[in-house]
Amino acid sequence: MTRILGFLLLGAVVGLGQFSRRNIFEPKLENSKLTVADTTGKTIFEKHFSEPVELFVDLSDRSEIQYLIRDKKSVNGIPKYFAFVYCITDSFYLIDSLYSGVYEPAPFYSDELKRTLLLTGNPDIDSLYSPFEHEYFSPINCMQYEDGSLYNVNDLVYDVYLQENEQVISFIESSWSGSAKDCSTSTEMKSAVAAVYVNYLNAGEKVLAHQFLNDYYLCPDKESFKSFLDSQF
Repeated sequence: MTRILGFLLLGAVVGLGQFSRRNIFEPKLENSKLTVADTTGKTIFEKHFSEPVELFVDLSDRSEIQYLIRDKKSVNGIPKYFAFVYCITDSFYLIDSLYSGVYEPAPFYSDELKRTLLLTGNPDIDSLYSPFEHEYFSPINCMQYEDGSLYNVNDLVYDVYLQENEQVISFIESSWSGSAKDCSTSTEMKSAVAAVYVNYLNAGEKVLAHQFLNDYYLCPDKESFKSFLDSQF
């Protein structure tokens, strides 16, 4: 689930009215069906989704909008998210499709890079989800659009990981309030603990990551758990 501050998200989403509409392909999302027409009105693309939401974003840093479809499918009652990023200027094509797992993909304006990134999750962490958890957690991946492709830029940003962790740690501490701190409570919040740990690693904060794991994961399999998480970094 996306937990980034709302005002940062709002700054990353744009409207078509902010850009010249000339030579822009016209996507139209009705219910779960996407239809795209060219400048003559001819339909050139159709695709059905499950529970899509559309966003117009400027990931290019050149006042050139991209069309983002964020789709959701429920698997055994658990939401799973996908991101489809399309070029709609000059030509129409799929830039990339990403499986985000339980983390809801979202555009995020990075003050560090002075541009909008696409935040996605780490689906390999989804296997740690416990039915005792009431929220879904995942470490984030930061994707940058450049030269027609999306690239992972986790090593170029820092603040977003600390902002994300601040909210997840607050949730953990609130959930554990009044409970015994033991392996049982650690297991109930396993995916949240994993998200914070890997986010710290991505921020380059290895000491904070290891200290956090020691404080919040109180099970005898800590070393094997740590090895699994390190493999996701």
